[in-house]
Amino acid sequence: MSSSEHIRADFIAMVRRPEAAIDLARTALLVAAESDPGVDIEGQAGLLDAWAAELRGRLDPQWNNLQKLARLRSFVYEELGFRGDQSDYYSPSNSLLHEVLQRRRGIPLTLAIVMMEVGWRVGIPFEGVGFPGHFLVRLTGEPRDLLLDPYQHAMSVHEEDCRRMLLHTTGGKLPFEQGLIASVGKRAMIARLLHTLKGAYLRSGDDRLALTAVDRLLVLDPEDLDERRDRGLLLFRLGRWRESLPCLVGYLERAPLSGDREEISQHVAALRQLIASLN
Repeated sequence: MSSSEHIRADFIAMVRRPEAAIDLARTALLVAAESDPGVDIEGQAGLLDAWAAELRGRLDPQWNNLQKLARLRSFVYEELGFRGDQSDYYSPSNSLLHEVLQRRRGIPLTLAIVMMEVGWRVGIPFEGVGFPGHFLVRLTGEPRDLLLDPYQHAMSVHEEDCRRMLLHTTGGKLPFEQGLIASVGKRAMIARLLHTLKGAYLRSGDDRLALTAVDRLLVLDPEDLDERRDRGLLLFRLGRWRESLPCLVGYLERAPLSGDREEISQHVAALRQLIASLN
């Protein structure tokens, strides 16, 4: 088995675990390793362990979660220097955890992973919040849960802040509702990471790596018709026509009322001609 096959096999094994047993940081590093096989997964995970050990030594066992949070904020954002990447937000680097750990720059989701992983190691009860366009973190275990923005030094955000962010990111097309600030599990966080990475690779014109993100999304949800369609389109663009055809035909069969049916049918017709010309 090749190195890339080992990485994919480890990813599959990890995301098939029960939710509580998924190692979020390690899974994110496996995602990164498929883009960069040179990633030292153990070494990068060890960084989080070392940082947590350093932080643990600065916490009073009698402190409540709010006091621990204040010290974590100072440690992660001031001492370690993590911050949001405002100069190249959509770079794939901001979705590759090993690069985020090295550069100390990221987007809300990857900064949340760092913050949560360090916090979990010292007993802070964090949960991820899949807010549209801007991932958040929830601190539980206090009389009132707090929403935190990992992109802005883990500062507290309130419902009005969420409404304002939603208006900015969707232009008012998506109304605010409480379900938008519900906590999400680790598997959902990995799916969001892969969607973000896929988008970053498409923006940079790297269809090959965008395809690896799609393939891993299909590991998480083999019945995702949109990803099956996108897999077929990416294979088409990569010249892997014989692999592309069954993906797009299957999409048409299973999504007969899709709005893009005419476009995908044109691709299928073109593929059949191309394949016939090879025979």
